[in-house]
Amino acid sequence: MIYRSFAKVNLHLEVLGLRPDGYHELRTVFQSVDLCDLVHLQIGGSGVRLEVAGQALPDDERNLAHRAATAFLAAWPVVDGVRITLEKNIPLGGGLGGGSSNAATVLQGLRHLLGVQQSTDVRLEELGRALGADVPFFLTGGLALGSGRGDEILPLPDLPEREIWLVTPALEVSTASVFQELRELTADREVSSMGSLVWGEGVDWEMAARGWNDLQPLVMRRFPEVCRVYNALVEAGARTVRLSGSGATWLALFDDAIESSDLPTALPPDCRVFRARTLNRTSLQRLRVVH
Repeated sequence: MIYRSFAKVNLHLEVLGLRPDGYHELRTVFQSVDLCDLVHLQIGGSGVRLEVAGQALPDDERNLAHRAATAFLAAWPVVDGVRITLEKNIPLGGGLGGGSSNAATVLQGLRHLLGVQQSTDVRLEELGRALGADVPFFLTGGLALGSGRGDEILPLPDLPEREIWLVTPALEVSTASVFQELRELTADREVSSMGSLVWGEGVDWEMAARGWNDLQPLVMRRFPEVCRVYNALVEAGARTVRLSGSGATWLALFDDAIESSDLPTALPPDCRVFRARTLNRTSLQRLRVVH
């Protein structure tokens, strides 16, 4: 079976403070988008075998997809092995959650392929949380509020699907290094957010446009390439320009698709540019299985 492994953007990201466990307390709003990798799953053999195409990534336990399959087979030892092939398209180090999405897709794909009962959702969430903070969101998808480390997920009523632009400069940003610098900058004080938006019933794109990303100023200071793309998007007329996660991908919203039609020519030539669409949970279920 082949499954689509969809990316995400953060419509909003607040850093509220340091937790006792050393992680930062977050409040973030995730949104699924149709940019995706492909995950091929084939049952057979012994253990987990992984091949990666399209990007230079490890094919062993350092890869989240490999670890997800290992965890699933340990929890439900109904087969001896699985072969995974990843076709990568989501940019690395872009804040789009590609690795976490791959892990969640492997968990969901194996459940589907092996006919494991839907009652395993809670256990899948436990496995996902152990794999990475973003993985639980990808088990839900659509529009969702993330709290805690970002791994406590509350599904929100889906927004109408719309076109967006994703622009990734030619560099990778390490999430761990961004949060480490944030910790050093705030070592002598509690991290405070710029404010708070209330997300719940009645959320619309006007409200989403008022969100922000507390990591954005730090990333723009550290990486001039990221800042240049921001400036180019603003000059091109984007109504909303926001960093996804810890970057380096920018989410850009335009009022008019015609206004954005020439966007790629206005950007630095080494950027990856994707004309994408947001996905609600119904669309995710319909599109997840390729064949």
